[in-house]
Amino acid sequence: MTIPANPLPSGGLHQPPPGAGIMNAVRWVLLAGLLVLAIVSVASWMASRQARPGTTASGAREVWSCPMHPSYVSDHPGDCPICGMRLEKRGLLAPAAAPAGGVPGLAVVDITPERVQMIGVRTAIVERRSGAGRLELVGFVSPAEGSLRRVQLRVSGWIEKLYVDQTGSRVSVGQPLVTIYSPELFQSEQEFLIAIGDRDTMTGMVMHNDGAASAARQRLGLLGVPDDEIARLERERIASTRVTLRSPAGGTVLERGVSAGQYVSADTPLLTLADLSHVWVLADLYEMDLGRVKVGDVATFTADGLPGRSFAGRVEFASPTVSTTTRTLKLRITLADAGGVLRPGMYGRVVVEARGAAMLQVPGEAVVSTGEEDYVFLAHAGGRFEPRRVTVRRLEGERAEVLAGLAAGDTVVASASFLIDSESRLRAAIEGLGAAPGTHHHGDTP
Repeated sequence: MTIPANPLPSGGLHQPPPGAGIMNAVRWVLLAGLLVLAIVSVASWMASRQARPGTTASGAREVWSCPMHPSYVSDHPGDCPICGMRLEKRGLLAPAAAPAGGVPGLAVVDITPERVQMIGVRTAIVERRSGAGRLELVGFVSPAEGSLRRVQLRVSGWIEKLYVDQTGSRVSVGQPLVTIYSPELFQSEQEFLIAIGDRDTMTGMVMHNDGAASAARQRLGLLGVPDDEIARLERERIASTRVTLRSPAGGTVLERGVSAGQYVSADTPLLTLADLSHVWVLADLYEMDLGRVKVGDVATFTADGLPGRSFAGRVEFASPTVSTTTRTLKLRITLADAGGVLRPGMYGRVVVEARGAAMLQVPGEAVVSTGEEDYVFLAHAGGRFEPRRVTVRRLEGERAEVLAGLAAGDTVVASASFLIDSESRLRAAIEGLGAAPGTHHHGDTP
């Protein structure tokens, strides 16, 4: 039995169901719509990644800052969290290049010529100048160490009479100073008489011996017995329990360490004398100025207690050591003082005509110091100012020596540096906003 096949419409084996064409059209429309939405979403996301509030297509941004605290900046208006003042719009600022000077917290800034003139910016050229000039120091009068004389006896005893009863007294050579009663000295003189064979006092039992006498005489000298006392002993052949010490040189009594009736031992200083016809002036020189002063430089001393008078001399010596507390070393200047008007301990001013070598110098006000580092602002053409870290040594007056960071011929800002510094810190703070979009940045100004 044969079953006939059902004939298909249009001569095909399969026919699409009714409405299939409409469904396909709708499907393609939906896919196209989804694709358009995806493209728009991606574009919006990328735009949100690249643009922030107040940011232009060129990358410049509108920023606001506090008039009282320029270091506080924001990417939208509001109030300063420090003082509560309303933030002021700073305008559009494009990102600046990284600071070439390597100074943390600073950036290169561009300032229009009109504003440069308005804020009074003055520049100076870094130049090599001679280190010669006047160097003002503080000094005080001191007795010359070579003129000091100490009066002392190397035996024990008692001060029987003191001829100099106060410090500051002037004495001449050979003038009696003090009489000492010393049983120990009496015994040494007796031994000397025995050695020289004094028959009157020693009953003639000891033969004269030149070697023993010479040794006994030398022993008296080592004990501090004056030559005139030894001469009297040889002449009179009588030992004494008392000895008078006389001034070995003319001068002024600076110290009196004993009083009448006092017991003294061999290590007790009795009197200290000094010839004040020549005195020293010791001046404090900071170690950073050591290279500016040389032995032989002319120096002038003016004492506060002698207004209108000055004393000329030369630097004779510079101490090889520096004080760990004051960071200074001593300069020594010898002055003639025949009139005796310069008193030890007097305070005054020393002016040294320094003869230093040539060095790179800039105006002292050009250097901005934070306490931890020093820097200047290099002035370039077109109103560009670049922070540059430097190493300087402050000189006397209004100059500073450049040790590192600059070269001869560079142009630096010599005035209004604080205004450019504020602008540079503001620019650096604005650049810091890029790390956290939509946030505030506040940097401490040193």
